[in-house]
Formats: sequence, C-alpha cells, structure tokens
Amino acid sequence: MAVTPKARDLIDVVFSWSLEDICNQDFYKNKVGKIPGTFQSAEHYFASFVYPLLEETRAQLSLGLELISRAPFAELICIDKVETDEELLYNVRVDYWRNRSAGRCLDPYRTVPGDLVIFADAKLETFSDVQCLGRKTWAFALVTEVRENEIEDDGTTVCFKVRVSKETAEGDGKNKWTFMYFLINITTGERIWNVLHMSGNLNIIKQVLFTDSKVSITL
Repeated sequence: MAVTPKARDLIDVVFSWSLEDICNQDFYKNKVGKIPGTFQSAEHYFASFVYPLLEETRAQLSLGLELISRAPFAELICIDKVETDEELLYNVRVDYWRNRSAGRCLDPYRTVPGDLVIFADAKLETFSDVQCLGRKTWAFALVTEVRENEIEDDGTTVCFKVRVSKETAEGDGKNKWTFMYFLINITTGERIWNVLHMSGNLNIIKQVLFTDSKVSITL
C-alpha cells in the first residue's frame, strides 16, 4: 500500500505498509532520486529528503524481519488496552528477554521508546513464519513509554506502553498475541521526519536558505 509522505508521524507510514511493501526493494524506486543542489522552495528542499528517509526505514525494517531468528524476544504476560480516543495504546508486561546479546545490537538489548516491535501468536524463526501468520495474529507496535521504576536486576524492562497499528489490531487478534520481537529503533528517523515537517519554522528556514528565487545548498 503506497502512502504519500503527508502522514502525521513516521510511524503512521510504517503502520500502513504491508509485509509485501516492506520486502519490496523497489517500493520507493520511482520516488528516491539524487538530491539536487538547488531547490525551488523550502518545501521542495524538505520533500527531497522525505522519500530517502522512508526508503531507509523500509530497508532497515526488512532486514530486521529477515533476522527475526536472532532478534531479542519475550513472552507476553498481559496486554491491556489504554482508554483513549486517539490511538490504540496498550500497557504491556513480558516475562523476560531472550537473545539480548544476539543480532545487530552492540550492547545487550534493553527496551526503550522508539523501539519498533512485532507481536505474534507463535514463535518466529524466519520471515516466512511471519508471512504464514494470519493477518489478525500479528501486529507491529511502537514502544512509547518505559516504566523506569520496574527495571529488572539485569537492566531490562518488562513493563511499557506501546502504540499498535489500527489496521492489524482490529478484531480479536489482540487477544491472541503471545510473543514480542524487537525489530528496529526509529527514534532517529522520527526526529528527522519531524524536522522535515516543521511548518512552524518554515519562514525562518526560507530566510536562511533562499538565494534569489531558489534555495541553494552545498552537498
């Protein structure tokens, strides 16, 4: 499912991707090009960086799914919906984390806000396992808050709040999730996304970047 980069947050775009989108190496092929050295406007300047950011995020997530067998994971003990009209938020508790020192992490894994995870109703050994799951038996989720007062002796966190994709969390699928796998952290991507969409500071940026009728930068 192709989505224009006008979503409120980066995670809104990520949640809109299907598994096929994530694994499609050409998904943004016609959107990502060489970033020009001269821009027609400040809006053009920012837009030139949006699709490269989305492509980088998609590629990282695709790799995370391919390496799912080495990903840190835990078994869900409970997942309770937070009453809110805006987003699907859940308070989550897991038992303990396995594979903490495996995968691409330099340090033993510790849950932090910005972690993108996947909930599933079965243990996952390969990306094919994810593809074989029913649509309502898995979901992507973003860690939004970590309870620092409930950190375990080994430094891991077992209680946190997550935002779950509306599309994949509808129905009774949320009652069937039993495992949680860490995929990537998108904090840096979210910060870049927010900068690229900070319309409130657009006038200041125009004053700084405009040269004659065009925006010019040295790359």
